[in-house]
Amino acid sequence: MKKPPLYPTYPIETLRDLLEEAVHRSSVKPALVSKRDGEYRPTSYEDMGRRVRELATFFGQLGVEPGDRVAVLGENCTEWAIAYLATVTSGRIVVPIDKDLTPREMRHILEYSGATLLVSCDHYLEYFKGDRTPSALRKTISMEAEAEHADCSFPEALAQGARQIEEAGSGGFEDARPSAEDPAAIIFTSGTMGSSKGVMLTHGNLSANIVSTSQMVSISKDDVVLSVLPLHHTYECTCGFLTALYQGATIYHAENLRRIAENLQEARATVMLGVPLLFEAIYRRIEKGIEEKGVRKFRLAKGLASIVQRVSGVNLRRRFFNTLHERFGGRLRLLISGGAAINPEVSRGFRGLGINFIQGYGMTEASPLISVNREGCLKDDSAGLPIPGVEVDFIDGEIVVRGPNVMRGYYLNPAATQEALREGWLHTGDLGHLDKDGFLYISGRKKALIVTPNGKNVYPEEVEAVLNESPFILESLVWGGPEEDPAQVEVQAVIVFDTEAFDQKFGASRYQAERVNQVISEEVKAANRKLASYKRIKKFTLRESEFEKTTTRKIKRYLYTGKPKALEARS
Repeated sequence: MKKPPLYPTYPIETLRDLLEEAVHRSSVKPALVSKRDGEYRPTSYEDMGRRVRELATFFGQLGVEPGDRVAVLGENCTEWAIAYLATVTSGRIVVPIDKDLTPREMRHILEYSGATLLVSCDHYLEYFKGDRTPSALRKTISMEAEAEHADCSFPEALAQGARQIEEAGSGGFEDARPSAEDPAAIIFTSGTMGSSKGVMLTHGNLSANIVSTSQMVSISKDDVVLSVLPLHHTYECTCGFLTALYQGATIYHAENLRRIAENLQEARATVMLGVPLLFEAIYRRIEKGIEEKGVRKFRLAKGLASIVQRVSGVNLRRRFFNTLHERFGGRLRLLISGGAAINPEVSRGFRGLGINFIQGYGMTEASPLISVNREGCLKDDSAGLPIPGVEVDFIDGEIVVRGPNVMRGYYLNPAATQEALREGWLHTGDLGHLDKDGFLYISGRKKALIVTPNGKNVYPEEVEAVLNESPFILESLVWGGPEEDPAQVEVQAVIVFDTEAFDQKFGASRYQAERVNQVISEEVKAANRKLASYKRIKKFTLRESEFEKTTTRKIKRYLYTGKPKALEARS
């Protein structure tokens, strides 16, 4: 397969370099756009740089020194981005916190990281008052215009920083210049296997990943990126935030997942990052609309567009499906999926409608991108090609990675660091292989691998993909049980049935256990016919509520593979 040339980039060694170059190159162009009081309010690159400098100067007034940890907690917004950049560009270490954690989990991260300052949406700050205040935490700044629970508001912090700069020159910001080797962030992962660790990423790690990503993915100064995934997660932070700034793009912050279509229209976005569950949900809604308007007409238009492109090289899909594109703002050209594997039918489906769709693979410990498909050079069932500068190899089937993007280690956890980093290689915990063209394929998690009594390996994700093709199955989790007796291990599944599908098909009878068992049993049998005999599901458990998931919408397997409790049925 012929691979296209890499996109041009410029060198950076630190996130301070990124900020200065981005401000210099883009100046008055909008950088960050967030909605306040129902109205989108832009911040230019120039204003962003000024606010970063002011906030970083105020950090110094509070006694927060280079090397100190600053925690950032809240919804995606301009203030979150400014706080992150003010921290890392002034030599401090940012600790992004997942806003969906429990107060107890948030306090644990603050305590464990030793964060001395917290910048947060105001309503979260109630969790850290009085005897619940983490021992190292000295000050809090609210991201709001007024500070009900914080020591000061965001506008007050910026104003005090501005006064310091006016009175004393640089206010110390010019002198606090980090190096590539300095730590930039400590990111606490929420793993699918239940182990949360603080990943230490340096300026060099993140800078290398930003440049390599930019060489592989076409994001430019003309793009408008809709930021949907939470910024505390490295996938969105590196690829949807820092890389977009590096390229001079404009970033709009989505209000919430329910308003994505509306926000795409308002922003007239061209690029959006997401996870498989998000894109699959969007595509299901598109398919439903197609069914209502007539499948035959849609297929005819799709087929005609394919013929025209093959014969003349002209892509008319956007013109043929103009009404659909207008629903998304009329300019959406690229969707990027990460966090887990996506059904190839979905990615091909979006491209059939005239929207480029690629998926990649990464992990927080790799800053995060390891591989990615490219527009015009892709395989939908793969995780793409390794990015420049990153080596991918395999040890006993496990993917191992080496490159400048690989973390320094886990914060205050030498044992876990030693297990993950061996002889210069990051052990990902994922199983996979490279094909003859160099594309990476992921088989599944090493710890989730099922080894049957006759020595056969079963990858749960592969079986789940077949199960999830059923219209009556919303999602599934495949595991090997019972764990207490390896000699008796069999392939089992926990299945979330789709109540909406049952409602449409059977009406009020959808909650009758006997009917649900009967239908799902038939669906499992149909799935088993598509699988090799050793991969077939021997037993399944039903549940009505969705699985608890990580931020990137991956199921927390460890919560469900012990002793599932629900209706049981033999397939």
